[in-house]
Amino acid sequence: MTWEAWLTLAVVVVTVVALTRDLTAPAAVVFGATVVLLVTDVIDADTAFRGFGNPAPVTVAALYVVAAGIERTGVLEPLVSVVLGSGDGGRRSLVRLLAPSAAASSFLNNTPIVAMLVPSVSRWAQRNGVSASRLLMPLSFAAILGGMVTVIGTSTNIVVSGLLEASGAEPLGFFEAAKLGLPAAIVGLAVLVALAPSLLPPRRAARRDIDDAREFVVEMTVAPDSALVGQSVAEAGLRHLAGVFLTQVERGGRMVAPVAPETLLQGGDLLRFVGNAAEVADLHNRPGLVPAAQAQIERFPSGRLAFFEAVIGASSPLVGRSLREIGFRHRYQGAVLAIHRADRRVEGKLGDVRLRTGDTLLLIAAPVFRTRWHGSADFLLVSRLGQAEPACPRA
Repeated sequence: MTWEAWLTLAVVVVTVVALTRDLTAPAAVVFGATVVLLVTDVIDADTAFRGFGNPAPVTVAALYVVAAGIERTGVLEPLVSVVLGSGDGGRRSLVRLLAPSAAASSFLNNTPIVAMLVPSVSRWAQRNGVSASRLLMPLSFAAILGGMVTVIGTSTNIVVSGLLEASGAEPLGFFEAAKLGLPAAIVGLAVLVALAPSLLPPRRAARRDIDDAREFVVEMTVAPDSALVGQSVAEAGLRHLAGVFLTQVERGGRMVAPVAPETLLQGGDLLRFVGNAAEVADLHNRPGLVPAAQAQIERFPSGRLAFFEAVIGASSPLVGRSLREIGFRHRYQGAVLAIHRADRRVEGKLGDVRLRTGDTLLLIAAPVFRTRWHGSADFLLVSRLGQAEPACPRA
């Protein structure tokens, strides 16, 4: 072989090793491999950048934009709830989930379909006490099977069709692969439904055991113009939330506790929820509810907000000081929603609580929060819980 062939083989091996060991971002690995071949004159500039004009990555990237929009608006939540109902994650639930997922994957590309459905399916599993592991792996396989039916169902088909066209041959027809793909998809779905419930064990994340023991109190307000006004607690879907419990409703200085399922909600009601960090953070994306700290959050710079869980370390300069003394909102561009200390919840005015070593803060912050604490001794550990847009609540 020529030296170009040996170099290409070496670059491919190094690329595969870097990807399998997750040494750095996949995009950086692949781009670096291309640059090496380019600067050594193994490939020319036209060949190196030809992939950027390939319709496959452009199509998939565009669909990811759609997936992100669907996830942020939450439009799939009610659809997933209707499709799965109150199932137990067994074969009937799999049929109701996998069949439409495979069908959608045939026309929208399988990877973005999975990206769109995973958050909604995971939240449904949490609400119904079902192990998400029994649904997510079959969902992924069903999307792959459905993607074999049409030319746009999977990136591989799009790439092959593009290569055929570039070589002067006719591109693949839209349903040309369906002769083999459709029967294979039907058989594959049947096998998934038959074997997945018995082969996939219910898994519970170790972190969830810790989260269940660490509860936060978070206050939410019913938006005056939301669809929740006039509904009972049960009708609003606030009665049986996984990992979250509605403990109190404050209305005009009057406290309602315990909260009955038939309690009617009014605009401006202050709702107090108790639960672990991930679940109470998810309340901020629930239509009709806005955080009690909304006035503080609206002062943050524009940008995507996110939830964080931060632990105070022994060497932190925050120990012994209150949030008000620190000027937490201005210093970190974040609002603390709740504090957990040792084995108890901290209630009352959070701004006056003097922080201690080991205190866990649940907060919502602007993107600049990462740069404010990174590399400092302010926090022992910071975990990002997810995106949020409480400044624009959905009614």
